[in-house]
Parts: sequence; C-alpha cells; structure tokens
Amino acid sequence: MPSSLSSALFSSVSGLDTTSTAISTIGDNIANVNTPGFKERRAEFADVLGQTISSIAGFTFTGAGSKTTGIRALFSQGTFETTNRPTDLAIEGRGFFVLDSSQGRFYSRAGIFNIDAEGFMVNPDGLRLQGFPLDPITGASTGQIQDITVSAATAPPSATSNIDLSVNLDANEGIIAGGFDPGDTDNSSQYRTLVTVYDSLGNPRSVNVFFTKTAANTWEWNATLPTNETTTAPASPTDDFVVQGTGTLTFDSDGVLQAATGSPVTFEFAGGATASQVISLDFGPVAGVGTGDPTTQFATLSATNSFVQDGFSAGALRAISIDREGFLTGQFSNGEVLPLAQLALASFPNVEGMAGVGQNNLIETRGSGQPLIGVPQSGSFGSIRSQNLEQSTVDLASQFVRLIVNQRAFQANTRTISATNELLANLVALGQ
Repeated sequence: MPSSLSSALFSSVSGLDTTSTAISTIGDNIANVNTPGFKERRAEFADVLGQTISSIAGFTFTGAGSKTTGIRALFSQGTFETTNRPTDLAIEGRGFFVLDSSQGRFYSRAGIFNIDAEGFMVNPDGLRLQGFPLDPITGASTGQIQDITVSAATAPPSATSNIDLSVNLDANEGIIAGGFDPGDTDNSSQYRTLVTVYDSLGNPRSVNVFFTKTAANTWEWNATLPTNETTTAPASPTDDFVVQGTGTLTFDSDGVLQAATGSPVTFEFAGGATASQVISLDFGPVAGVGTGDPTTQFATLSATNSFVQDGFSAGALRAISIDREGFLTGQFSNGEVLPLAQLALASFPNVEGMAGVGQNNLIETRGSGQPLIGVPQSGSFGSIRSQNLEQSTVDLASQFVRLIVNQRAFQANTRTISATNELLANLVALGQ
C-alpha cells in the first residue's frame, strides 16, 4: 500500500476529529446563549507535519492532518439585562467576582446573588461573595477580604443632643403665683407638650415640658421625666414627675420671643444609659435672630407648632443597595443609611489562561497568573451595575455560519476517506 494513501486516510481522520471538536464547541456556545456571564468559546487548530523531503529545489513538507491546539474563551464585554433585583450584579469592564467555599476560591462574571439563611451573599451554588467589610460609623475598610454578610447588620442608636421646639403660649392665660409644682402639674401649669428623646442605649424617653405663666409676658418652662425614668429623686414621694431643667421665656407686647434661658438641660436617665446626658432646647429665633420656627405668645389656644430632635433608636436592616463602586449600603428601620461592605474584584494577567470548572465558575492556573484583588473603579477594574446581569457573548448568527462551515469540512473529510478507500480497492484489484 502506498504510504501516501495511508497518510491520506489518517489525515482525513484527524480532520474528522478537529471538525467534531469545533462542532461540539459551537453546540456548547449555542446551548449557553442565555447563560449569564458566559463567554463564547472558539476551537483552535494547527496542522501536523508528516515528513520533510529534501530535494535539489530545497525542502518539501508533507502534512499529516490537523490537530486541536485548544479551546479559547473570548472575554469580550456582554450586554446588560435589567432585572430590578438589587442582588443581581454585572461587571462593566475588567474583573471577576471573587467567590469562596470549603473547596477553594472561584471567580465568575455571573452575578446572580442572594442572601442565604445565615445572612451571607451567595451565588446559586452557595459560594460566598467576597468583599471588604466597612465600619458602619466611620465607613473605613478593614482591609481584609472576607465573606460579605448582612445578618448582623444593625444601625447603632444615637443619643439626642438637640431639641428644636416651637410652641404658641396663650397670651390670655392668667398668672400662676408660686410657679410650677411637679406634685400638682394640673394647677401649676397652663400647657404641657410631650417630646420623645433617645438615651445612649437608643431607648425612647418621654420628656414632658410644662409651661407656667409667672408674670406679664413671662413664662417658666420645666423639662421633666416620669419618676420611673430617672435616677433623680423626686421632690416628694407622691410626685409623678421629676424636674430635670427649668428656664424662662420672655415676650414683647407683640408676642415675639425676646429671651430664653435655662438651656441646655442635663437629664439623668434610668436603666443603665449614660449618666448626665446633656440636651439643648432651642425655642426658635430670639428677637428675630436665629433660624427655625418661632415660639410665640399670641391670643389663641396654646399649641405645639413643631418639634424636631436629632436622636434615634437602633435600627434593623430593611433593604440593601449596591453602587457602581461596589459599596453595599444598608437602609435601616430607624431611617439611617449606612455602608456595610465593598465588593472585591479580581483580575489576571492572562484571563484566557483561566480554567473553567462549570457552574459559571473559573479558577486560576499557571497560565492565567496570580490574581490581583481590588475594588471596583480602582486601577484597571471595571464598575458594578446593580439590578443588571451580563448576558452571554454568544452571537447566534456567527455560530450558525461556523456550524455550516464545519459541517461541510466534516463531509469533505468523509469524502476524502471514501475516495482513498476506492483507490485502495482498485490497487487490490490489480493483483486479481
């Protein structure tokens, strides 16, 4: 049998192998056309040298078919699909999400995440998203990459330090001789308003502010606490309230506040809170100077116009959001919005050298080089798009064209085998 004919057989067989690999790769691409973060793959081939023949004209090379040199993932940017789900994330630009598990560290462009029963951000396979925890007060990073968790996220309380209080005190009220008596509040005051403040532990405290007219255009105010909410002993065992601070308000003949004394007030809260909590009371502009709603003395019923204080209780996490820099922010029941963590991203010197392990995950290899860990929008890292998913980069039109080309190549190789087989049959027939 001529060696060239046998060579043609083996060359065609290698062609069948390579085109089969190409068709398999195309089929995988088409199957993953809707897989988030999937990168189109391409089968790459090379020729096989059969022998080198030396002649007077130089060297002649004969081939021995083809071989597959590798399956390459093409890391181009995919388009984005809006999902309106805060934990669906996409990377715009370079980088991979960093995932951790007991089996090791993985990397992915697929950003489907949710919060598991333990409060960790995980992908559908339970791999935990990695990031840099932040101090909720200062916003400073710990600098140590670890699992992102929101299970223990609580907004700390803030003790009240300022009260802005605006009231109108009825100018037609009579003067009460002897001033305010915490044991007989009904007969020693003309108006009372209740304000809620917060101690250092975040406990709401009821502060009753009593107003007593002591002279023409002059009112005494007394900030009190119920006897069970203060460590200060009452003036009398039968008193329901304990005075924590007192002062005066002086008005002119037009009912405009001219002077206010007695602020700030030192409160002694019971229950383990910080002792001697100082709170300033601001009754608004004095003699027309200052900001805020004014306290007045007009000939109409006494009423509270406005009340604002700057304290709040501890808050439970209600919702999260993630910005383009990867900052995960918590929205809490007490109205606070605090940073909790910043997502980590990884990049590699040769992303095409990474190895796929299924489930949209990749691992580092010697060919990829070691990962560089950073945060979004720093250095060469891309940005985060929350409520979005990166779509597959597979182009169906180009895949079908390649499928047709490789199908024809497969058929051509089978035809070569058939033709070679006929020639060998003719050669055998010569000996009959």
